[in-house]
Amino acid sequence: MKCNHIIIAILITILVSSSIVMAEANYRVLQQGMEGRDVRELQENLVMLGHRIIIDGKFGPATKRAVIQFQNKSKLPSDGIVGQSTWESLKEAISFDKYKVRSGDTLSALAHTYDVPVTVIKEANKLSSDTIKIDQELIIPKTALGGPIDTDFYEIVSYKVQRRDTLDKLASRFHTTIRTIKKVNNLKTVHIREGEIIKIPKLVIDLSNTSRNTTSVKKDFIWPVRGRISSGYGWRVHPILNKKHFHGGLDIAVKRGTSVKAAKSGVVLGSGWVSGFGKTVTIDHGNGVVTLYAHNSRLLVKQGQRVNQGQIIAKSGSTGRSTGPHVDFRILIDNKPVNPLKYLNK
Repeated sequence: MKCNHIIIAILITILVSSSIVMAEANYRVLQQGMEGRDVRELQENLVMLGHRIIIDGKFGPATKRAVIQFQNKSKLPSDGIVGQSTWESLKEAISFDKYKVRSGDTLSALAHTYDVPVTVIKEANKLSSDTIKIDQELIIPKTALGGPIDTDFYEIVSYKVQRRDTLDKLASRFHTTIRTIKKVNNLKTVHIREGEIIKIPKLVIDLSNTSRNTTSVKKDFIWPVRGRISSGYGWRVHPILNKKHFHGGLDIAVKRGTSVKAAKSGVVLGSGWVSGFGKTVTIDHGNGVVTLYAHNSRLLVKQGQRVNQGQIIAKSGSTGRSTGPHVDFRILIDNKPVNPLKYLNK
């Protein structure tokens, strides 16, 4: 009898050990320096959560920084190594958002913002009516990408599918994700046909190698130009696309040829033509802070050049997708847009 108990105990131990091995087998531990499809999947998940990194299947410094940021937010050990707990937290994070209801919120408005049907939100939260209360905690399922994908840093391009093309190859070539391509084209599967015309979100501004934010950002930026704010930071109806769109900066109306000044000292990340933005300058100020100045008529600085606060870096214009002369000015912290008014001197 005792022998039988020992055998059963051994069998249970083997089964448990096998289960653990099988569970861990689904999650290769990833760290900087590694490459592969699972690294691409990791990068896809991070992009879905708002991290602006290049999806290339290579675990570099930018990917590690994004992982550490996610781990910090998820209250996980912040070592930049992707083990089973980080994988599971990522899967959960891209599956749903947690949202606390604020004054003026309605289910229909939340459904529009998150691009999720009202019925899906109601079902996830077991709501019997459309009534919601202030401070109520809601789960917002992410039925596809979990939010708008028409980010300002991507351009939608038309592409004719070539022989041997796959969504995986196209996502890698254009630094985007398979899910994003499927969402844009309303694809139910990953199958595409030779000669088919599809739309692909193509990355137009790469901010993956910028500095990292470590300390609080001071309110010591100067205005790049002085003029009327024709469009503020936040949701708006795009003046050209005529659809609801999140504007990540300030549009400042000025005359063509107005001198555009660096809001703070730093190093020029890029100075050239960017689709949609026209002639654009980006500056890395250190501490994870980047400023962007778009729609210029002339650019007066070069990539890698160090500039001082107040130095003239461009002349204003209306290049790119624009309705008239203005400067589209943006401040990004850790590659995420913030309201410039919080950091500009009066």
